[in-house]
Amino acid sequence: DEATTTTKPSATNAFSWPRFWQQAASGLRMGLLLALGAVGLSLVFGTTGLSNFAHAEMLSMGGILAFLAMQLTGNIWLSGALVVVVMAAFGWVQDAVLWKPLRKRRLSLTQMMIVSIGFSIVLQNIFQFFFGANILRIDPSTPKTVTLAGITLTVQSYVAMGIALVAIIAVALVMKYTRFGRATRAVADNRPLAEASGIDVDRVIRSVWTVGVALAGLSGVLLGLVLNGIAWNTGWHYLLLLFAAVILGGIGTTFGAIVGALIIGLVIEMANIWLPGDLKHAAALLILIVVLLVRPQGLFGRKERIG
Repeated sequence: DEATTTTKPSATNAFSWPRFWQQAASGLRMGLLLALGAVGLSLVFGTTGLSNFAHAEMLSMGGILAFLAMQLTGNIWLSGALVVVVMAAFGWVQDAVLWKPLRKRRLSLTQMMIVSIGFSIVLQNIFQFFFGANILRIDPSTPKTVTLAGITLTVQSYVAMGIALVAIIAVALVMKYTRFGRATRAVADNRPLAEASGIDVDRVIRSVWTVGVALAGLSGVLLGLVLNGIAWNTGWHYLLLLFAAVILGGIGTTFGAIVGALIIGLVIEMANIWLPGDLKHAAALLILIVVLLVRPQGLFGRKERIG
């Protein structure tokens, strides 16, 4: 559904309003899917201080589990629901078995970050061992396209955007208006004060891991549908973009991660109008650098978090 890149520079860089709106729609789609993964990454950092490099593998795992679930159920909606439940359970177990014991042993954040890199590599090798380098198609049917207001996307893309938007709005409402959201923000802002106020910090962190991994799994399912396939290293390709979205929006802030992901998604896809496809990620990272030079704490971050 994206514009075809030709070998002629004039064709590649040709601007037209139909193409502009087509790329903008693709950018919005990418931003929404990135936001699902970026929210979990941001929440984990906000509550624990951990830069989790294994978070991208949760996207790959979500897509792979959706592929397996489709083999068993044949129903994409049921498969997606099962994946979200399984990924939420995996997030709970992940914190209980790995991250909480490491926190109790008072490992430094640098040591825990290195553990997350190792965990990421282990998961990648497991995925590659069992599924090889093949592209796993979650939905084996031929994607159908629909044109709305001159914008052509696959049916899967429209559905994925709708689901992602609903999930993001739900997360935003929960974070702003519920007791869990207030507790999570309290832990992120000042953990000692949150503990002194009677908040069960370990329970909040466990919940954050559960929700964050579930959202990342959902992102992986939707990416697999939009890309018409998932591979063992799909998540790894999006890791830098996830971190860019979180840093651009402001580390540790949910709303910042959402806005940052939307900006990154739009920049990536719209850069295709003027730049070769291989440089579109570089354009997004360049925007990140420029913004941080002007506002080091990110768009919604606080200055006291810098340092």
